[in-house]
Amino acid sequence: MNPWQMAQQLKHELAQVTWDGSTNPVFGTRSVYVYAGAPPSDEEHPPQFPFCLVTIGTGTPDEDHPELIQQTFNVVVAVEVAGDPLGEQAVIGGSRSSASRSSGAGIAQVAERVRYAIQNLTTYDGASIIVTGSGVGSPSTLGRGRQVVFDEYTVEALCTSQPHFPAPQQLTAVGTTWSWEAGPVANRYDFVRYVLGYRGGDTPADAFSGITPVYQDTDLETSHAPAAGRVYHVFAEYNSTGLSGVREYSDPELGSYLRL
Repeated sequence: MNPWQMAQQLKHELAQVTWDGSTNPVFGTRSVYVYAGAPPSDEEHPPQFPFCLVTIGTGTPDEDHPELIQQTFNVVVAVEVAGDPLGEQAVIGGSRSSASRSSGAGIAQVAERVRYAIQNLTTYDGASIIVTGSGVGSPSTLGRGRQVVFDEYTVEALCTSQPHFPAPQQLTAVGTTWSWEAGPVANRYDFVRYVLGYRGGDTPADAFSGITPVYQDTDLETSHAPAAGRVYHVFAEYNSTGLSGVREYSDPELGSYLRL
């Protein structure tokens, strides 16, 4: 992934963070943002607490591999607990109706879930992740007895300089059953579906163009009677804009095609 893709992947992963033992989101899809700047002022705050901001920091090209960039990202978490004029509950939590809900949770409780989610991205599509934390900041007064607390992490990732769209791997055929491994594809923010197809001859395709599809869906296997004299490929379709439809295809990679 390049830095632009990695920022969106971090947003995607953080929006899916849940409270331990439940399916309830910590933030949800409307409380995680890619943001340009420092922690926002009172007027800039998103409408809902807790919220999370992802900012793109500095990037340094690798001297030995100029196609790679050592890129930093900042992840800022903000919490406010209603009726908390001193900020104590925003730090350690207040009265919670449920341990699986965000209402009343303090920054220490929210940040634990964020740190766990980010640290699970130890290696993601070739981008090695290193996470460091700056710790919980002092409560900040927002007026009218309101206090907000921020916690910030620095994420360092080895990114590609160009956008990258990985292919599924380990394409196999047993009888009429075709299967493959998702690899880094399925959990990507921009993944749409898989495509199994073929082209005539014995030379693998260098792009999706010229492929005759026989399957297009999100399952990891399908049924298709193979024919000799073809090269079968499995591709992943992507849409990096977040809109409907398909905009990008994975490149053919070793393991994503099979000669018959």
